[in-house]
Amino acid sequence: MSPRVTFVLVTYGGGPMAARCLEVLAEHTDQPYEVVVVDSASPDGTGQWLEDNLTGATVVRLEENLGFGAGCNVGVEHAGTEFVCFLNADVEVTEGWLPPLLEFLDGRPEVAAVAPLMVFPDGRVQEAGSLLGGDAYSRGWGDGQYDVDSFYPRVVDYASAACLVLRRKAFYEVGGFSPEYHIAYYEDTDLQFMLRRHGWQVWVQPASRVLHVRHGTSSTATAERLSDINREVFRKRHAEDLADRPPSLGIHEHTHRLWWLRDHPASARILVVAGEELDEALLTELRERDREAAVTLFVPEEPEQDWRSAGIEVVSDAEPATWSRERVGLYDVVLALGPATPAEEITEWQPQAVRVLRLDVLPHLKWEKRYARDRKREDAVRAGVERARLASAEEWAQIVMRAGDDVLDDVLVECGLAPARTR
Repeated sequence: MSPRVTFVLVTYGGGPMAARCLEVLAEHTDQPYEVVVVDSASPDGTGQWLEDNLTGATVVRLEENLGFGAGCNVGVEHAGTEFVCFLNADVEVTEGWLPPLLEFLDGRPEVAAVAPLMVFPDGRVQEAGSLLGGDAYSRGWGDGQYDVDSFYPRVVDYASAACLVLRRKAFYEVGGFSPEYHIAYYEDTDLQFMLRRHGWQVWVQPASRVLHVRHGTSSTATAERLSDINREVFRKRHAEDLADRPPSLGIHEHTHRLWWLRDHPASARILVVAGEELDEALLTELRERDREAAVTLFVPEEPEQDWRSAGIEVVSDAEPATWSRERVGLYDVVLALGPATPAEEITEWQPQAVRVLRLDVLPHLKWEKRYARDRKREDAVRAGVERARLASAEEWAQIVMRAGDDVLDDVLVECGLAPARTR
């Protein structure tokens, strides 16, 4: 089997760390692959050490330190595979990490790059993709959380190139890493913003996980200094894209901005509110209808089916109004699965959303039939309660989808979330 992936590492010192990274890569990667290590004129003899000690890898030694982006460009020039994976020397992959990423790219030709869930050595999340505010400050999504199982595949602003699998043709289509950046930081953000500008998507796939020692090859002070320099370059190159974004600094004081930035790259933001009944077919259709959309499922308790692996956010056991207030103004559509849901409480904080009611059954009919059969007063009372609930839900809704209707496409068109179909 021919290799499909070339791993590109750029070093500036830290030869033994790079060797350790490649040892772990070999231990946990069953698929055939190639490796290119670009040494950016390390002053400590790392380039020579790599040539003398690495086997099965191409070592390219530069005469001067060109920085991360330029070094990666040189590395990709030595790759002949369909995919390249940029990999920092301070990253350790884990067992079974690569297949979920390759399978994701194989199944989605519109996706240029996909990243794993990145965690600290102590198990805390470092990032599940990242987001960028209008001030060009970035945030790793989920940074510091321990609940790694709550994450799901989603389209992102960008993901760290500490570990990023990318289509080589997409990389060349946008010209690779820009030469405008100094040494390190923001080159990967710029690359992925350029990919999106050219119609490509970038995703995170949490089914794959890697360990990353943040700033493992430099000090935090150096990282901050270099970030400050390159942030200004990024602002100038992407001023139009940043113009409509809220700032990232101080964002935890305005949590609705955080959610807005997280879902900004999505084509649409759809909230499905369920009660006791969960329409699995509708959820599946929503997910497949627009795979770039951000779909959130609000349910009373955790469902048996793993909807997160299908790319759906699951929120359970949350107080509806409080939860919605934290995400005020986020959703394009609120879709209630039946009248017995807290959709009305939720949309108090989502006034901009199109309100859709899905009616697969009319709950009052069950109790009316029971009353007709048994003549029990409690059945008549329950029927009246259900009728009133249905009337309230229908008054709340702007669009009602009846049982048996096949109008999901028409709903999305009317909401402005899909192009009108030619007939």
